[in-house]
Amino acid sequence: MSGIQATQERKPLTARQREVFEFIKERIQSTSRPPTLREIGTKFDITSTNGVRSILHALAKKNYIERSPKLSRGIDLPEMEKSYAEASRESVMEIPILGRVAAGTPILAVENLEGTVVVDKDFLMRQENVFALKVQGDSMKDAGIMSGDLIFARQQKDAERGQMVVALLGEETTVKYYYPEGDYIRLQPANDAYGPIIVGKEIGDFAVLGRVIGVMRKYS
Repeated sequence: MSGIQATQERKPLTARQREVFEFIKERIQSTSRPPTLREIGTKFDITSTNGVRSILHALAKKNYIERSPKLSRGIDLPEMEKSYAEASRESVMEIPILGRVAAGTPILAVENLEGTVVVDKDFLMRQENVFALKVQGDSMKDAGIMSGDLIFARQQKDAERGQMVVALLGEETTVKYYYPEGDYIRLQPANDAYGPIIVGKEIGDFAVLGRVIGVMRKYS
């Protein structure tokens, strides 16, 4: 049976089956790997693996997925869906999210990473060497950056005057406007409630990690 025939003969899905199918498809598109039964159960609060298997059996019977029941990740998409997934994957990129960054270690060292986020390449103007950082605090609120936002920065060790940067101070990261001022650097917030951070240029525990190029906010 070809992918086209399978698509034509598909039967309608229930609401829960549709949710699970979209989750499987999104996971394959973004990571090239299907979710495990446990991951599906956790996502949809299905406590029994038999409950997950029942949904997967229905999806396979209706020609939405292909199953290899003996494998933990034994879920695949029909040829038409796989072609779509491959095309979608080419248009997205997986960005590492930084947590606590230690001075002296590479910026993307494993111990600095908290996870990843998948975004459309056009959102970041198809730039490479990009990392993400979750903002804490409201020191940049007048620049439209709020606590909890995810900012994206392109890795670079220097910046032009007035650019917004992610900087490392000791083992803490901060997002501020960058102003070199003679023998020191002024890191300027975008909130009148906060004063600038003054950093001597020779201080060894200071570094520019990247220039901010985008921001993402999650609405509940």
